[in-house]
Amino acid sequence: MSRFPSVVPALVFLLAAAQACDKAGSPSGQNGGSPATSAAGGQGGVLPAAGGNPGSGGGNTGSGGANFGSRGGNPGSGGGNPGSGAGDAGCVPDYKCSPAAPNTGDIYADCVARVNQYRACVCLPPLPRWTDGEACANQDAEYDSQQNLAHAGFAARICTSGNAQDECPNWKSATQVIAQCLQQMFGEGPPPSTPCTGACYSSHGHFINMTGTGYANGVACGFFTTPGGTIWAAQNFK
Repeated sequence: MSRFPSVVPALVFLLAAAQACDKAGSPSGQNGGSPATSAAGGQGGVLPAAGGNPGSGGGNTGSGGANFGSRGGNPGSGGGNPGSGAGDAGCVPDYKCSPAAPNTGDIYADCVARVNQYRACVCLPPLPRWTDGEACANQDAEYDSQQNLAHAGFAARICTSGNAQDECPNWKSATQVIAQCLQQMFGEGPPPSTPCTGACYSSHGHFINMTGTGYANGVACGFFTTPGGTIWAAQNFK
């Protein structure tokens, strides 16, 4: 769609957060998601209006895309109910899937592999690694940390960030982003209806972005370490 989305408020996980947004410009995702917990540590949500007191680590959760801070693409084109793009007729989607996280030492490759683990869980083909988009994803993560606002760079179009974005702000390490934040995003599960907007997208937007079927270029992960040592991580889908 031609409109840029409004910034989606952060969902506060217990002492950790992630965020997701979509490019459709829909007002969905403004109230955060449902409560969740994480051992990731660090400051929680970045937007006080996200639901719950960000400093308390409670309230509504936020993992990195409209729900976890995902931003980009029309939720209908980039997500929808998983299984719609399934290629294996014998595959049964597992929405409780919790695979062991990859840990090769290459956080960019591991991030893409982690996204594809969850796509495989719901019978979807893997996304290619969008290497040309990684510099922008890094830039988004750095910019957002400086603004203390998830998706600020995506909304401002500071670089070519694609059609959708999930984001994990203020996590303790990149490995926790990959192992825990992305798990929490997937854990939102499929939306109960299509199209999924408003409160629905607020609760399922990260899952929708992660399981999108309209990303020809794939996914680019970006990371930035703040002076305080916390990690901001963006996943840009195009």
